[in-house]
Amino acid sequence: MSVKQHAYKNFNSIYQINNLTELYNKTIHNNTASGIDRMVKQVFDKNLSNNLSIINRKVLNGSYKFTAYKEKLFIKNKDSFPRVISIPTIRDKIVLKGLHKIIQESFSIQQPLVQTVIGDLKSELNNFDSFIKIDIKNFYDSINHSLLESKLSKKIRKPLVKNLIMKAIRTPTVSKNHSRQEGLFSNYLGVPQGLSISNVLAEVFFQDLDKKNKTKRNYRYYRYVDDILILCNEYDISTIKNKIFNDIEITHKLKVNTGKCRNGRIDKLGFDFLGYRIKNLSSTGSIGLTIKNSTKLKFEKSIVDMFSRYNHSNTISAQEFIFYLNNKITGSISNKVNGSSEKEKKYGWVFFYSQIDDTNIFYHFDWFVKKLIEDFNKEQNFVGLELKSFVKTYYEIIYNRSKTKYIHRPDLLTIQQKKFLLLDTFNVKERFLNTDEQIERIYYAKVYKPIKQLEQDVQEIS
Repeated sequence: MSVKQHAYKNFNSIYQINNLTELYNKTIHNNTASGIDRMVKQVFDKNLSNNLSIINRKVLNGSYKFTAYKEKLFIKNKDSFPRVISIPTIRDKIVLKGLHKIIQESFSIQQPLVQTVIGDLKSELNNFDSFIKIDIKNFYDSINHSLLESKLSKKIRKPLVKNLIMKAIRTPTVSKNHSRQEGLFSNYLGVPQGLSISNVLAEVFFQDLDKKNKTKRNYRYYRYVDDILILCNEYDISTIKNKIFNDIEITHKLKVNTGKCRNGRIDKLGFDFLGYRIKNLSSTGSIGLTIKNSTKLKFEKSIVDMFSRYNHSNTISAQEFIFYLNNKITGSISNKVNGSSEKEKKYGWVFFYSQIDDTNIFYHFDWFVKKLIEDFNKEQNFVGLELKSFVKTYYEIIYNRSKTKYIHRPDLLTIQQKKFLLLDTFNVKERFLNTDEQIERIYYAKVYKPIKQLEQDVQEIS
């Protein structure tokens, strides 16, 4: 089957009613954020068959139009400008998820996990003495549409499919208070962040750059979205840097942020990549992985905030607090946090930093939690309750990940076990737990929703 036929056949299949229904059930769940139309799942469900029919008809006849995306500002830290996240309506989310599948399958894109990239990097550290870190200025906002469209055309040639993708990225993002009288202006530069197609389009945009650099023998090239890192030898720095800078600026029409680029010897300077700090470690006497001091302080603060909220609350029981604290310590393994996916996902700080060589950090956090229990004078509150350990969690992840019963697995509980947990740990009144639907809804709010917040602990990555 030709590339053209493959993408178009996939397109025709995905936007059939039965496949849209399946896509909807996997993609949209009770806590899905509403778009500019303020439509929530419960309201969308009341007219579900009509909504899916509109998608089916308009997408396949080429008349589908995306509604303006709702603006959400994300502030990474006090020193950076807010990042604009675009939130689509529920109807548009379904269409975008379909496009994500088409692009991913047409270009055979497998977006690597951070841990996979870090694992590969770690295995190469002893083979090179230097590094180059490249920062791209306003990457998503600067993607050239003509260039992107020509890259998409290599595998997606049918105008009906390609035009829908281009409509999606040209749709403007507006504040929630935007009035219809203010008018709308299409984007002709950049890809909105926050859409399900954003990252996969970044992969398409850089596929040729990756291919060109991943086969080189005299250096190792790593890219995660717009973070680019090269491991090389000191005498090659200048040549490699000039070549890749030219490729980014001339071939890809982007700007390199030279003020934020770094290069030099690993043993003298060290570098940060995807939330990790790579440097000469005093604890091991060799180059290895640790975390930045600012990351450590930020995580400590998030634990202190938990204790402060508990200390000032009249409604949180000791059992509930320890449940959430243990969840923060061990993280969770689940495939139901964001709806129902086939793949289990791992959430939590120790999972994310499980590749570090400086294991003293985990001992430090166990000490830190015990010190907070003393400082807040809570020893008596927690008598008889099991407090988990960062150190044990780390070793379970390294040596017993697939079989561990130590790490929280919320998917494994039966409906009766969920009900008991809600009664016993969260003090939910029994009258609110009469049906399976009530139990599942409250269990989602009390157990799954806080697991999503564990990702805030590792939000230093792209």
